[in-house]
Amino acid sequence: MSEISFPIKDLMRRKFQTGLTIIGLTICTAATVFLILFGENIGFEIAVVTGGRLTAGFSNVFSRFVFMVSLLNILAGALVTFFLVYWSMSERVHDIGIMKATGCLASIAFGYFITELSIIIFTSCITGTAIGVLTYFASINVLNAIGFPILQSPINLWTILPIFLIFVVASHILGTQPIIKAIRVKPADALSPLYSFGATSNVEFGKTGSSKLGLTFKMAYRALMRRRSATRRAIICLAAVLTLTTVTIAGGIIARQTTQSYVERAVSRDVVVVGHSDLSRRYVNLLSQFFEVKETEEIDYLNLKYDISESLVSELNAIPGVLKVDPRLVLETTVYEVQGVIIDPEEPDQYIPVGDHRSGKALVLGVQPNNVINEWLVFGRLLNETDVYSAVIGDSLALEMFANPEKQAVTVLKENFEIAGVCLDPLNNGNVVYVPLDVLSTLVDSPHNYNLVFLKVDPSRRLEVLAEIEKMELTPVELNEVLGKHLAFLSYIWSFVMFLSLFSLATAVLCLLSYMMLSVAGQQREFGMMRAVGAKPKMIMKIVFMEALIITLISGAVGIFVGFFFTFVFLIPDPVISQFTLFSVIGLLLSSLGLLCLFSLYPAFRVVKKSVASVLSQP
Repeated sequence: MSEISFPIKDLMRRKFQTGLTIIGLTICTAATVFLILFGENIGFEIAVVTGGRLTAGFSNVFSRFVFMVSLLNILAGALVTFFLVYWSMSERVHDIGIMKATGCLASIAFGYFITELSIIIFTSCITGTAIGVLTYFASINVLNAIGFPILQSPINLWTILPIFLIFVVASHILGTQPIIKAIRVKPADALSPLYSFGATSNVEFGKTGSSKLGLTFKMAYRALMRRRSATRRAIICLAAVLTLTTVTIAGGIIARQTTQSYVERAVSRDVVVVGHSDLSRRYVNLLSQFFEVKETEEIDYLNLKYDISESLVSELNAIPGVLKVDPRLVLETTVYEVQGVIIDPEEPDQYIPVGDHRSGKALVLGVQPNNVINEWLVFGRLLNETDVYSAVIGDSLALEMFANPEKQAVTVLKENFEIAGVCLDPLNNGNVVYVPLDVLSTLVDSPHNYNLVFLKVDPSRRLEVLAEIEKMELTPVELNEVLGKHLAFLSYIWSFVMFLSLFSLATAVLCLLSYMMLSVAGQQREFGMMRAVGAKPKMIMKIVFMEALIITLISGAVGIFVGFFFTFVFLIPDPVISQFTLFSVIGLLLSSLGLLCLFSLYPAFRVVKKSVASVLSQP
């Protein structure tokens, strides 16, 4: 304990710098731990959700988001540690000069500062891990409380430990760099009052620049260039954090709207299901597996009591307000993977098999291709009227059973169907197969027409349509309610994920605040002299604000561009962006940059509150 007692006392003596460093790394660690744990329950690697699963397509969107934000958090955490340690070492150069001048070996001084760095890193990572775990439990409890029972998986140590170690190692690697640079400073330079860690010679404007630019901008620019090394580091650090902020804000908002659009296209709005109450309830339960588990009993889909005649379909189609009729034959059965062949890329004259002989239970729906009311996101193509032995399969079934669905076939009731496309469908968690209705009808043992009918109705005549259906002694089931639950479930999930944007914004504030404190500390005597000759505090504030604005605009331009690039190129396939969403994203990002500039004025407030004499008397 005696070996680290002095470093601890020294850290406590510099509470503000130590606190900023610990808070910055803690935020990044907590956000990453929370996101990984939350993602495991919601969609990362198609994790278990209330005993079922998010479909593979939706899990893929969540997985990409979790992976990208986790990487950015790790990078931001390491860079924040690096920059804040750099800021701390800039104020310790004089101490290092005294230590080396009195005979202290460089290795001993290095070990002393590394001990301080390790205390900060381990404290931050342990605290951040604990906060991330607690936030994860709180989020799951909130989802359960609002009606979405999420299975709370036990904490896996092997999930948290790698995150903890990555942050520890990355922070040590980058945090060591400014320590090494400070230790290498010669004692004579370190003790010189004219020496400034990372500073360069004065920057002069040309005549053209001097005549065209205002005094405030020129002084701010000169201050930034005088600390060119620190400025460059601040821009890199802040750009990384703003990239993370852009991905969490823009990516989260766009991903929420896009995934909700996927669901709405798959379920379809203003749809009424008509059929036997047992079968209709079964269908709704299978559709609800996306966000909750409902016990389902085995059911004989081909029981004659579930049959719907052609004449009844015609009567339903004749009801005023019914826009489209989609009759289907629905059943559950075991389907089988059929191997396909592809050209060997190494030997074009040879063919190699793809796939295996896997099998699984799936919901099979016979549909009339020209009457389908759903508008799924499809990879490949939908069924058309000329298709006979073709099928469209759900995304989860495609991932779990097939190696290359477009080159393979699926066996349903001993008949092979070529796979035309893969659709994103929450029904039965994506374990579905759509085939032509006429073909499916011939494959069942006894003649059947339909057992469920889906009606697309005019929302303005909804009550009239329901009344007419009830007159026919049928029980209609509206899907808008279950669709609303799908959309609410996705909205809550993305809201929790977007909460991370507050963490990243706080980290950005810490980065810019620490840089401005470093910059203002180097300009205190200059500001004091300006005030002594009549400059008002308002002038000082303008200069500091201009410095912060320049840093924010440069790093913001880089961070926002890179964040949008990652969002649209890597994170979200076929993104949906409304005008309102676009304005919301722009407004939130601009507000974030504005808040950064406002928080950066704190160091200037500290300076202008001091008397001119006290400022000039400081070394």
